[in-house]
Amino acid sequence: MKVCHVINSLNRGGAESHLLELIKAQLDKNISVTVLVIGKDNSDIFSIENNIVELNVPIFRLKGPRMFNLSSYFRMYNYLISSSFDIVHSHQPRSDFMVGFLKEKLFKRGVNFKWIVSIHGKHDTYLPNSSTKNIKLLFFKLVKKFWKKADEIIVISEEVKNWFENLNLDKKPNVISYWMSKKNINNLTTKVPTFGYLGRINQNKGIEDLLEVFNSIEDEFELKIGGVGEESYVNKIKKNINQSQNKKIEFLGYVENQDKFFQKIDFFVFPSYSEGLGLVLLEAMSYQKICITRNVPPMNTFINNHSGYLFSDNHELSDVIKMSIQNYNNSEFYKMKIKEMTKVLDRYDLQNLFPKLLELYKK
Repeated sequence: MKVCHVINSLNRGGAESHLLELIKAQLDKNISVTVLVIGKDNSDIFSIENNIVELNVPIFRLKGPRMFNLSSYFRMYNYLISSSFDIVHSHQPRSDFMVGFLKEKLFKRGVNFKWIVSIHGKHDTYLPNSSTKNIKLLFFKLVKKFWKKADEIIVISEEVKNWFENLNLDKKPNVISYWMSKKNINNLTTKVPTFGYLGRINQNKGIEDLLEVFNSIEDEFELKIGGVGEESYVNKIKKNINQSQNKKIEFLGYVENQDKFFQKIDFFVFPSYSEGLGLVLLEAMSYQKICITRNVPPMNTFINNHSGYLFSDNHELSDVIKMSIQNYNNSEFYKMKIKEMTKVLDRYDLQNLFPKLLELYKK
C-alpha cells in the first residue's frame, strides 16, 4: 500500500506531532509512506522534517506560496499522477483544499486514489489568518464543498465530531483520536512544587489567566512556560512576567527537549479555552504529570478530578493550585491520581486506535 500524507507545513504542532507517530505506525506495518508539504516551515518554530528524514521517508515540497499559486497546483498534479498512490491522506484545511480541487481532474486522467481527510480541530481554531472575514467565509465554504468529495473523514474527538455534524454535509465522520504511549523517564527531584505549561503562545491558550493567578499566590512554587507564537503576543506575555517581577515564573520560549521539560515539573497546567483534542495534555499524562485544565470539552472528557484537576474560572484555578501545593509531598495523593491517569491512557493506546485507521484505509 502506497500512502501520501499532505500537510500545510512541518512546524511542530498537534497535527504534525500526530503525523510523525502515524508514519512510524504505518512503517511498522510495511506501508510505503511519502509526505507532501504544500508550504514553508516557519524559521522560528522547530520542524519535524529531520525526524521524518531519519525514518527514510521521502518529503516532496511544492516550494510555492501555498494555495494561491497555479504553479503549486501543477507541481502537485504532476506528482500525484506520476506516483500511483493508493491513499492520499490530507491534514488541515489548506491541504484539504488543494487535494479536493485536484481530485476530480486527476480522476478524469485515470488517477483514482482513495482520499482520506483528517480534521484536527474545529475550523474556527485553525482558520487561516485572512485579512477579511469574507475571505475566511469563502475559504471555508469551498473547503466544505471539497470535504463532501472525500472518501472518508476522520475527526480527533467527539467534540470535533459534533462540530462537523452541525455542518450538515451528509457525511459521517470517524472518530479516531491521537494515540499516546506511557513514557519512561527519570524525574528530577524538585525543591518546590513546580508547574509547567507547554504549547502555542496565543490568546486562546489562557496564559494571561495563568499569570494572573500565579502572581496572586504567596506560597513557594515555580512556573515554567514553554512555547512559541506570534512575536507581538509573545512579547506581551514576556512584558507581563517582567513587570510582575515574580522570580518564581520563568518564560522558556521554544522547548527543544520535551523529556527534560517534563522531568523538571510536578504539575502540568493547561488553561486553554478551546481545543480540537488537547494533545499536549495526553503527552503530559504519558509522563505521569498531574494535569490541571479548564472544565470544557474535549479536555474534560479525559481529565477529571480523579485523574487530575478541573477549573472553570480563575478563582477555581487559584484554589486548585493551592491544593496542589499543599499535597506536594503527599505520596498517596500522587499514587491515586496516577492510577486514574493510567486508565485514561489505556483508551488512547496505539494498539486500540491504529487498527481503526487501517480499517478505513482498506475499506
